[in-house]
Amino acid sequence: MANKPHPLQAAAQVAQSREQAAAKALGESQQRLTEQQNRLQQLLMFRTEYANQFQNEGSTGISARRYQDYSAFLTNMDHGIVQLQQQLAWMEQELQRKRLAWLQSRAKTMALDEVIERDRKAQLWEEDRREQRNSDEHNLRNLAGQMHFINSV
Repeated sequence: MANKPHPLQAAAQVAQSREQAAAKALGESQQRLTEQQNRLQQLLMFRTEYANQFQNEGSTGISARRYQDYSAFLTNMDHGIVQLQQQLAWMEQELQRKRLAWLQSRAKTMALDEVIERDRKAQLWEEDRREQRNSDEHNLRNLAGQMHFINSV
């Protein structure tokens, strides 16, 4: 009876598989977010360096064409930074959705595991009780047989 799989075992395995998939998706989402955050930091540092270079060259005088090139490049970088920041905000929301999905799948797995474990413990307790009852009955029969033997002697 202890070797018989629990009726919810298949459901628990499916829940565990879904939890693992959700954990994997969460990890991948976190990794992508971290990569993009690093990319943004690098872009911001490069923009600062480029703006400093522009300011240094501008202080000594530069041509109108060179000024337009610097200005256009900085404007393009600013647009790229804004787009990347928007993408990061979306990725953070996506990460929160995946975290919630993982937490929900984890809760289901834990609930099913808890039911199975509780039922397993109840089954073991019942088996122990049955074995004890059988042992008690066996001992009583032996005692009764010994009493009968003593009385017949």
